Amino acid sequence: MKKFLFIALLTFAFTQTQAQKIYGTRNAKVSFIATNDEDVKAVNNEVASRLSDKGEISFSLLIKGFKFEYAEMQEKFNNDYAESNKFPRAEFKGTISNIKDINFTKDGNYKAVVKGNLTLHGVSKPVTVNGTISVKGGKVSATGKFPIVMKDFKIDASAVTEKVNAEINAVYQ
Repeated sequence: MKKFLFIALLTFAFTQTQAQKIYGTRNAKVSFIATNDEDVKAVNNEVASRLSDKGEISFSLLIKGFKFEYAEMQEKFNNDYAESNKFPRAEFKGTISNIKDINFTKDGNYKAVVKGNLTLHGVSKPVTVNGTISVKGGKVSATGKFPIVMKDFKIDASAVTEKVNAEINAVYQ
């Protein structure tokens, strides 16, 4: 019986020393472009994002944080398409499926495959994003690009576009 207790305590001590490291920022960037005759572009530089060395990754943003070239575009986006008063936030929660290929302690660029759920306009959908985790001088950054089909999130933007290309950039310090 004493031997069992000793082994259990060693296992507990070992798991305590294997704590995960979490990187975070409140200045991540999410941008998008809706391609048509007059490309509509916007960027949000006030995105909260977290990344753990165990592979969990998330971001959250206020829809009204997207800035457009023209105020009229921003107003139309918030009122007519995104309905940002009714659906003020978008968020993503997922995991890096190939986390074992990424070394957070060694400088380099690592390909990442992220699978998770994107919640936009009150609708959650599974998405898979191919991205890159970069480590340089102890700083970690993550980038990824993926298409969003507006009707999948119950956004009627058919007068403007059906598909938006989103790009996510986060630098963790």
